[in-house]
Amino acid sequence: MVNELKIGVQNLFSVYKRFVIFQFSHFLQFPFLKHAIFTRFGGYSLGKYESLNVSYEVGDKPLFVRKNLLLIKELFNAKNLIWSKQVHGKRVFVVREERQNPVKGYDALITNLPQTALMVKLADCQGILLCDAVHKVIAIIHCGWKGNVCNIIGKTIKTMQEQFKTLPSDIWAGISPSLGPCCGEFKDYKTLLPEPLWQYRIKNYYFDWWAISKNQLMEAGVPQNQIEIAGICTVCDKRFYSYRRDKETGRFAAIIMLEKNNAP
Repeated sequence: MVNELKIGVQNLFSVYKRFVIFQFSHFLQFPFLKHAIFTRFGGYSLGKYESLNVSYEVGDKPLFVRKNLLLIKELFNAKNLIWSKQVHGKRVFVVREERQNPVKGYDALITNLPQTALMVKLADCQGILLCDAVHKVIAIIHCGWKGNVCNIIGKTIKTMQEQFKTLPSDIWAGISPSLGPCCGEFKDYKTLLPEPLWQYRIKNYYFDWWAISKNQLMEAGVPQNQIEIAGICTVCDKRFYSYRRDKETGRFAAIIMLEKNNAP
């Protein structure tokens, strides 16, 4: 583990005191970059979805979800807020033009467009934020255990290399609050997981998915000292939605965006 997240107390967020927001400390050195990991607080949703649920697909009232997404978009001063209907696969979508509609069937998004906020929706899966600080390219990945099995991390970084000439050594990465080693139980791991991942079993049937993602980032060429892990388990920490803990629940947002003046 490198560094834990810092509470978002920067000027960007100070006027929105209704939110509880986390940020990665090493991303704060880049003035062209905005990012945030939201908790479940500060929105309009009620009951089991209280209150900043960003998913239309979990049973929440669409009006509340729309209002929650608008809050986030306004907070970031974003022209566009882009997300995907996530499928736990390895497809990567490159956002090359402004769009208002979400995409479908992708679990990673990449762009170099300013004021285009990329979002993933989470409730125990990892949100992995990437920034190529040289070419001003960002990416965000929805990565559950199936994403680790198909190595969507490596696929996303390869796409950044092919499409934007990114060098992996120029990438900075953050791994959001997500399923921790304390709660990462996989009793059927021998049938669910390929044998190379068995080495990450820490006790009985428990796995360290943070370590898996960190090593997949490093295998793709990201320097170890440019990776931050939040170190917060969403099952244990009730500030976050957790599917494992609650089953029927909302999704919290992880977001990254380039500022308007981001020319290399």
